[in-house]
Amino acid sequence: MALAGDDILTLHSQRQQPPTVVCKQKNDMKNLIIIAFLIFAKTMLGQDIKVKDCFNDDKVNLKFCIASDKETFDKHFGDSYRLFLITDMKTDSVITKFYLDVNRSADFAYKLISDFYQDYKIIIIKGVASFYIYSPTKKEISKNIYPNYADCSFSDGQGSFIKDIKVVNEGKLLTLDVIECGKHKFNIQNLENIYEIK
Repeated sequence: MALAGDDILTLHSQRQQPPTVVCKQKNDMKNLIIIAFLIFAKTMLGQDIKVKDCFNDDKVNLKFCIASDKETFDKHFGDSYRLFLITDMKTDSVITKFYLDVNRSADFAYKLISDFYQDYKIIIIKGVASFYIYSPTKKEISKNIYPNYADCSFSDGQGSFIKDIKVVNEGKLLTLDVIECGKHKFNIQNLENIYEIK
């Protein structure tokens, strides 16, 4: 059966798309692939820098923060807040950063304790069961300090958690309580040699 002229034109338009439509579809597909790759990369590698806990020293224009970045990112728990970051408040540029040990688990964030900063110029970086001390004056950070748990027994997962950190004796001593393990005292006069006092 012969086709009329209008039928031939309709059939032809159904079989072929204009070059502009084909080009747009290719670009859309390309954009989708790029977006999917970026989402995958963000998921696997984590964020650049994400800040959780900060305090400022306005006198010297410094900001001290606990943060996470792609180096601390954990494939099971995501962002792991164990990066101690010091930035210039005027330029927002990073001056110094310290990568801290995993805080028992990657999803447990460290916390800054600035209560003793004005009097003793120290920052305590509190973990679940350990702590660091940073001296902005000396620009030094201590090693990760754990209380002595040798004589303690814990009934559950929260045993050994640190609470109630205090600095006393003109900044020479640090005291803390440990759940189900009582009080502990540390000599903190020398950041390179912090030790527990029996």
